[in-house]
Amino acid sequence: MKKKVLFFTFFITTILVQAGGFRVSLQGVRQAAMAHTSAHTRDASVAFFNPAGIAFIPSKLSISAGGFGVFGKAEYQNRETLYKSHTDNPVSTPMAFNIAYKATDKLSVGFSLTTPFGSGVDWGRNWAGQDLITKIELRSFFLQPTIAYRFNDWFSAGVGFIHAVGSVNLQRSLSAVNGRMKLEDKNASGNGFNLGMYFKPTKDLDISIAYRSKVDMDAVNGKADFDLPSSLVGTDLFVTAHDKFHATLPLASEFTLGVTYRVIPKLSVSADWNVSGWERYEYLTFEFEKNKIGNDPLHPNISTSPKFYKSTSTFRVGAEYLATDVLALRLGYYHDQSPVKDVYWNPETPSTDNNALTGGVGYSFFDKKLMLDLTGIYYVGQQRRVANEFYNFYGDAKLNSFILGFGITWNPF
Repeated sequence: MKKKVLFFTFFITTILVQAGGFRVSLQGVRQAAMAHTSAHTRDASVAFFNPAGIAFIPSKLSISAGGFGVFGKAEYQNRETLYKSHTDNPVSTPMAFNIAYKATDKLSVGFSLTTPFGSGVDWGRNWAGQDLITKIELRSFFLQPTIAYRFNDWFSAGVGFIHAVGSVNLQRSLSAVNGRMKLEDKNASGNGFNLGMYFKPTKDLDISIAYRSKVDMDAVNGKADFDLPSSLVGTDLFVTAHDKFHATLPLASEFTLGVTYRVIPKLSVSADWNVSGWERYEYLTFEFEKNKIGNDPLHPNISTSPKFYKSTSTFRVGAEYLATDVLALRLGYYHDQSPVKDVYWNPETPSTDNNALTGGVGYSFFDKKLMLDLTGIYYVGQQRRVANEFYNFYGDAKLNSFILGFGITWNPF
């Protein structure tokens, strides 16, 4: 039985790191409609993408808010038995709020609240992989105060401090012992920073260079609840049915180079090159307080799991066309690489390479002081063959999702 418990613990660690690394590129409704490109200074939402950009907002005060609904489904099929299963995921609701203010002609300050990492997957209690995962919910909030200085008419630099808070809820079956397990932490936290430079060499060209650091989310007092037969509670392995755990959930760093060029007065084209720093996630250590179900011979309550993620590179392209003085039409496309290798793939965050088509509209009121934005995104995941020997998990996986977003911006003066 000990080997089976070790198997369970190994999989727990995989869940944690993949959930923590689940990037959600939905921090601006207008940007999302243009493939989530970053070189835009219309309003305060630029604070998340590049803190230097708030110095070029064409209003002394700017307030921007937006929310999204993510409707997604993942599918799995065993090639040999033709068994199929799919998720019944809850609707995820990423959001963003940003405010920026010009304290002087050159100095600007701002604040950004976003949810850039998270996941919600529900496979149900009776599917073939119930011992791997049945349900996971993860959400992180980035709170970022920002300051930017505009040196001249064409260059600014900025920095933001990131304080991240989050929660995680993981559930799965322990069918070998006729039990279930739930891991929960509502107080995970970590810190990081955001740096940027913004250039406007001509009135028609914007160049954005930004770096967002890694953030390690520490879950210090997580709760581990085990629903087990009473005969197992109090044994050498399951010392208690209500244990605590500690783990670090790593969130990836990002480097982004963005460009926007006004081809003609009514048409702007944007492009981004984005690199996410997943390669440092080689191992993850997971520690129980009392239960001795780890894989470290000297410390049986500690497990170390290999990850070996790879860094990813994403190219994005989007466009905005001003159909009238108050109506904007937007389109975009990008290809999103998965950081997870086939041999480490798991169904808790069913990661695939994705193609995304984006689009939306924007409408301005009151001499462009009030702006409303609508966005739609269609994600199509490329089917991948899964061959995870360690967990004896094989088959084909694919996913797709549809996203709706609504945003409002107010630039009063």
